[in-house]
Amino acid sequence: MLPLARRAASATLVIGLALTPAVISAPSVASSLQPLRIALDWTPNVDFLGIYVAINNGYFTREGIKPVIIPYSGTPGETLIEAGKTDLAFTYPPSIPAYRASGLKYRAVAGLAQKDTIELAVLQSSPYTSPAQLSGKLYGGFGVPSDEPIIDAIFKKVGVARPVFRQVVLNTSAYQALEAKRVAYTTMFGGVDDVTAELGGAKLRLFPIRNYLGAAASFPDDSLVASDKEIATNASVLRRGLAALAQGYIFSAHHPAQAEKILIEDNHSFLATSQNVVVATGNATAPTFLTPSGQWGTLSDASFSGITQIMAQGGLFDGKAPPLAADDFTDSLLPQG
Repeated sequence: MLPLARRAASATLVIGLALTPAVISAPSVASSLQPLRIALDWTPNVDFLGIYVAINNGYFTREGIKPVIIPYSGTPGETLIEAGKTDLAFTYPPSIPAYRASGLKYRAVAGLAQKDTIELAVLQSSPYTSPAQLSGKLYGGFGVPSDEPIIDAIFKKVGVARPVFRQVVLNTSAYQALEAKRVAYTTMFGGVDDVTAELGGAKLRLFPIRNYLGAAASFPDDSLVASDKEIATNASVLRRGLAALAQGYIFSAHHPAQAEKILIEDNHSFLATSQNVVVATGNATAPTFLTPSGQWGTLSDASFSGITQIMAQGGLFDGKAPPLAADDFTDSLLPQG
């Protein structure tokens, strides 16, 4: 493992959208590297293990890439992609068909996890033992357009003839809103939100959406996206950057303790007081990064076709034809593509 100072020097950090170089070392080497901007979709957490491992272990450098990490500032990845402010961004896969239908030409180039872990969550002390009982109750969300059609589809699967969806957009963590009884139910990412809630003392009852939606819930929890233009004109840089990321996430899956240590050290100001959360969520999340055959990033038509149909049935495309699943992603830039 490289010392912290060496790792910090190997990437460029960004505050907002103003590029502020970190410590610079080996300028002759750095000048020969091609920059690749990667926009994060939240504050440092275990979703990004592979990024910091790839920086630490020199995978980007070996691929001739200088990663430029854009910290989360509240701006959606789609906005940064459309404005040309990033080359890669993280986003929630069900958002891709909706944004493509509205005119944003971008697509997924890698899936972060190979298992859908999304769950509806209620307090264990609540009277709710089935999603059917949640129709008409107040949902705590974060303004994600696909939430309503997904949850309505779940209600229908469990026998609710006329689902009623009521939502409040949260400004706090999901489990804290549950504990405060501001909402009756919410959505969580398995291995991250539920583990964090448990460490915080919250007792939850969970309803994994894949138990109700089957193959339609085969999309990854998170994905990396790039614009169609970037894919067409900068494929070599994207391909090499994804090769480095694949190595980082494969390492993280096989060596979670080392990956967690790297993440904490490189983001000490954010994570120094929550190391137990990083370890617990990292141990739970790392195994989901890879397919059974050990590959990272894999996407397929099944990742988008089912969820697109659900969103179309929910009226999310305003009567327009939804995009084809094949237009929502490309796996041609992955090492196995």
